[in-house]
Amino acid sequence: MQRSEPDIRLLFVRIKEGDKEAFNRLFRLKYEPLLCFAKSYLGETGKAGEIISDLFVWLWLNRADISGIDSPEIYLFKSAKNRCLNALRCNGKVVSIDEQPLPVQPSTDHTPFSQMEHQELSERLHALVKNLPPQQQQIFKMIKESGLSARQTAEILQLSQRTVETHLYKAVKRLEEEITLYLGYSPRKKQIKKTMSAMW
Repeated sequence: MQRSEPDIRLLFVRIKEGDKEAFNRLFRLKYEPLLCFAKSYLGETGKAGEIISDLFVWLWLNRADISGIDSPEIYLFKSAKNRCLNALRCNGKVVSIDEQPLPVQPSTDHTPFSQMEHQELSERLHALVKNLPPQQQQIFKMIKESGLSARQTAEILQLSQRTVETHLYKAVKRLEEEITLYLGYSPRKKQIKKTMSAMW
């Protein structure tokens, strides 16, 4: 779920004042989304986790200097991006987007058939997302999994908002077309649309 920017700003203000509880709350809110984002560059969980942990350590140690940050949410993702790119440059390689599973909510329908259908669809969607073009896949994950807005994603990736929205539209359209072929009917017209919404 996307968090409102004012909440993050307030946490940054409290962190600047040395509030450890605010820092812990920020860590709980943003560690996983930032880790997923870092993995889209590094493709390796251990290194991604190290980079995001180091980012939070740096933030706490330099908390006295964070008052001038206008958009903390964007600042965190840009910082993560820069650290990932630096790591890739140091290693002299570029790694493709990692095969990160989509978060799946448990089905409220507990019949064996419905659970099997839900699991099948989840696996199929995961495979389809992995096959999206790299930039579409990254934008899709940033918006659908990390909860960023199109504007925030555009600023982090240094793209226009229109470009981000176009990539997202193409990704969603392609996924829907593939799922329609797979199921034999359009998810727009069936209960499966609710399943897809729950996953994202």
